[in-house]
Amino acid sequence: MAGELRRYAATNARVRTLLSTLLGRDGLEMLCGYPSTEAVVEALVPTPYGAAAGDRASTDRRLLARLAEVGRLVLDLLDEPEQTFVREYLRHHEVANLKVLIRGVAQRLSPQGLAPYVVLMPGVTSVAIPELATVHDLRELVERLAHTPYGPALHAALHHLDAAGPFALEVALELDYYDRLWAATDALHTSDAPRARQILGSLYDILNLGWIARYRDVWELSPEEILNYTLRQGRWVTLDVRRRLAEDRAGGWQPALAATPYAEVGAAIETRGLDAASPALWRLLAAQIQSGLTGYPFHIGVPLGLLVMQEIEIRDLRVLLAAKRLQVPAPEVLAQVASVRH
Repeated sequence: MAGELRRYAATNARVRTLLSTLLGRDGLEMLCGYPSTEAVVEALVPTPYGAAAGDRASTDRRLLARLAEVGRLVLDLLDEPEQTFVREYLRHHEVANLKVLIRGVAQRLSPQGLAPYVVLMPGVTSVAIPELATVHDLRELVERLAHTPYGPALHAALHHLDAAGPFALEVALELDYYDRLWAATDALHTSDAPRARQILGSLYDILNLGWIARYRDVWELSPEEILNYTLRQGRWVTLDVRRRLAEDRAGGWQPALAATPYAEVGAAIETRGLDAASPALWRLLAAQIQSGLTGYPFHIGVPLGLLVMQEIEIRDLRVLLAAKRLQVPAPEVLAQVASVRH
């Protein structure tokens, strides 16, 4: 216990300070009542998100800039191996940048055209995205990434490029990254690893359910392909659950999820679809993290939980801003909010 106190005392104090800067559910509920996108943007100016003005791309950059700042403040106080693990978690934004880059190169977009959609995180970013944006084709891009952590997975997917297009590289990139992130928990202290896997496991469940819905119901991929293109790890969405969902073409959400904490969400997916039900999934994750923040504070779940909660709030703000552009009524917008912290 003394070792845990030493490793996390300063980090825990900073996390508590940063938690107080979240808008929280009350703040988001207030923003839902604003009459327009412009009014919401103006209300965000004095908050830690700053002036999230401009087009959609620049707004996303402004919102994620807050995550980058929070990530830096947390990383500065962490020792090893916690710092490496948290940095690896934040690199899912670098994966998102690389996916944007893959699509941009495939469509022959200019570096200037890609720049607004790329968010760099100092201290986290490990590849030079602006320089890579000058490549001529996807094979050259894979060659340029050969000596990075992303190189082996991308190279292994190259033989699928002609048949599947950029998707082959995107899915290989994501699956490899999340596999390596899960493996990174092995380096944590024995008391920390289970806590990290609980949070990641719930996150992986949400990702897998979203991917299965897209691969099965929109793209109509085969069960074998669906299983190959989803994450092996998870907390409640096990291989058996994934297999049942992949093989059931008539829905199957409710029976497949009946024995999990997502049972009610499964019923909602059956009637309203995954997009409408997904806020409940993020709400469950947010509640799990909030519960972990109220007990013993000296563990990896506190800094990791803060970062996930920050990302959930950014997700809520994106939803809110998009809904205001479409003039969605405030009660319907609030129903999409996943943050639970008041």
